[in-house]
Amino acid sequence: MTHSGDPWTLSGMKDNNRQHEAPVRNFLSTLVTMPGEHARFMNMLSMLEHMGSRKIMVSQMDRMEELDLDTLQHLSEEARHAFFFKRQAERIAGKSLNGWVDENTTQRISAMMYFGRLDAGISKQVPADKAYGWVSLIIELRACWLYHIYHEVLEASDVQLSLKSLIAEEDKHLAEMFEMVGEDVELMRDLSAYETDLFGKLWGKISSALDIAQAA
Repeated sequence: MTHSGDPWTLSGMKDNNRQHEAPVRNFLSTLVTMPGEHARFMNMLSMLEHMGSRKIMVSQMDRMEELDLDTLQHLSEEARHAFFFKRQAERIAGKSLNGWVDENTTQRISAMMYFGRLDAGISKQVPADKAYGWVSLIIELRACWLYHIYHEVLEASDVQLSLKSLIAEEDKHLAEMFEMVGEDVELMRDLSAYETDLFGKLWGKISSALDIAQAA
């Protein structure tokens, strides 16, 4: 089924996140000038991408007879994104960043709680067989929103790093998930608003961590 409109507008993501755009852009512009903190931030993104790929895998374990190529590709690409951010984090840090621990991951616990609450909150509001599509759609909305801003900041900085290929894959995932479950616009708006609230709380903690690092 082809849905009219685009997920950015229909979900309310554009309007609901105008308040966050300038603070996030300013944060990232400062972050990329601080290699140590930048590496920790990218390691957090690596962790979240890993959690996303694991979520896809777990959600499909009882659907072995239905698992299709598109879902396997989605799983493999999210795992590759986790690898991409981990590798770039280590390159910028100039050392190995094994695992995801407090010392090498920005707001590790808060980021894990954000993902867990998002997954649980959405799963309570949708049928079990639709949870994969809905959770993925809302996560892809946030990932695309953040990565587009991050890419623009990187392009204007001295950091040799491009997110262009990664963004192309995330944009494709967003379109696929929108095609899968996006017919219920009211539910999409409710779930996106729920995620935006969780994101705002997480970003507040991430910003505070950078303030502390700058003051140290």
